[in-house]
Amino acid sequence: MAKKYEKIKEYLLENIQNGTYIPDRPIPPERELAAMLGVNRMTIRRAVEELMYDGYFIRRKGSGTYLTKEKVRKDELIRREDGTEEDSIRLLDCRYCREGSYGFRMLGLAEDGSCGYWRLRRARYLHMIPYAYEDIYMREDVFPQVDESFYTLGLHELVQQKGGEPHPMRQQQVEALLCLKTTADILNVKEGSPILQIKTWFYREKDDGLMLYSRSYHPGDSYSFRTRKVSIK
Repeated sequence: MAKKYEKIKEYLLENIQNGTYIPDRPIPPERELAAMLGVNRMTIRRAVEELMYDGYFIRRKGSGTYLTKEKVRKDELIRREDGTEEDSIRLLDCRYCREGSYGFRMLGLAEDGSCGYWRLRRARYLHMIPYAYEDIYMREDVFPQVDESFYTLGLHELVQQKGGEPHPMRQQQVEALLCLKTTADILNVKEGSPILQIKTWFYREKDDGLMLYSRSYHPGDSYSFRTRKVSIK
């Protein structure tokens, strides 16, 4: 039996296909659609957001949701009209830890409690579309205190500004996975859909000491990877 949001999604697709919705014009607001179709706004929102991820709609802040001229990729939809990107962060959790084998192992810490770590979890959005879930681990001996000023900083900014390392060394590992339910809920994608996991380690330049470890998850249709041009010696 089809769920309510799936029926709403079919209704919206019909309006796209029969020309009721016109490209570059806003569709009816969520409240209006909810009243007309006899469902709550969250049901409307889920159906609309799935069509956004499928490339049919784009949401413009303060203006509404629009039908795109043609189906495009998610990474194209999350760019503003002026070509820039609007990045926002939602804090999920921040805590100090003295237990948890995964964090100790990835940070190279002894599990005797002599040194703990901070764990910061957050979701990142571009133009109100989630594009990353970050799970960040910071050694206590490098980051004695973590406060609100940490929440919106990028990884490089964390190690440079808060860790006091102007020229950190970075190592990364990229792996394709199938999305688990918790991560799927955060990224607003279907459970079992393809995602990319990126593991990142930051080290001090002077002694190769590990400062921070992060694992981030990205929907498989919205992540791009680019390297810099370097000479090979």
